[in-house]
Amino acid sequence: MELAKIELARDDFDKRIGGGIPYGSLIVIEGEESTGKSVLCQRLTYGFLQNRHSVTYVSTQMTTLEFIKQMNSLDYVINKKLLSGALLYIPVYPLIADNKKKDGFLKKVMETRAFYEKDVIIFDSLSSLIANDASEVSVNDLMAFFKRITALKKIIICTINPKELSEEVLTIIRSSATMLIKTELFVFAGNIKNVAKILKYNMAPGTYQKNIVFRVEPKIGLAVEIASVA
Repeated sequence: MELAKIELARDDFDKRIGGGIPYGSLIVIEGEESTGKSVLCQRLTYGFLQNRHSVTYVSTQMTTLEFIKQMNSLDYVINKKLLSGALLYIPVYPLIADNKKKDGFLKKVMETRAFYEKDVIIFDSLSSLIANDASEVSVNDLMAFFKRITALKKIIICTINPKELSEEVLTIIRSSATMLIKTELFVFAGNIKNVAKILKYNMAPGTYQKNIVFRVEPKIGLAVEIASVA
């Protein structure tokens, strides 16, 4: 099995999820607001880039400048990767704010080849794109399309907020995923912690940790902790 490496010297996150991400993966990171979905995407993005994989990052939350500042604050410096073309950042925030432009965005996603020329494609957040799209694209069709793309030795990562979608749509997305991660907050020793629960991992390359407890530190980024969670 061929893996996309995400190894960084500063943390052992790659070891916690089995040593890397298999090509052909469709990863869904599900969680409510502020539970750590975007930070996981940012850590994965930086890990991919540092290991010479290319990334397209589609964001509904930040402009390009805001994304650069956010990544710099975590010491995930990506300025050179943007300039070299290894990272393509696509801010969708202005499109969602503009009613005239949101119509048919998912259709554009399925028709625009440039989205899928990189090794890894990240949609943060897919649920916002689906909830704000006025086109006739069905989630079934979108997931089938994603499956076809991943079959070309690509990796697609999507974040979703379950509060933005119907249970029917959530079921389609969850069942389509080869890896399903749920992010939550919990209290440990009087402190609020983040946890990433790996609920499904169909193509796991090795032993992985089902519950990964982490925190986010300025100039450090994602810090994995040794803590127990039920």
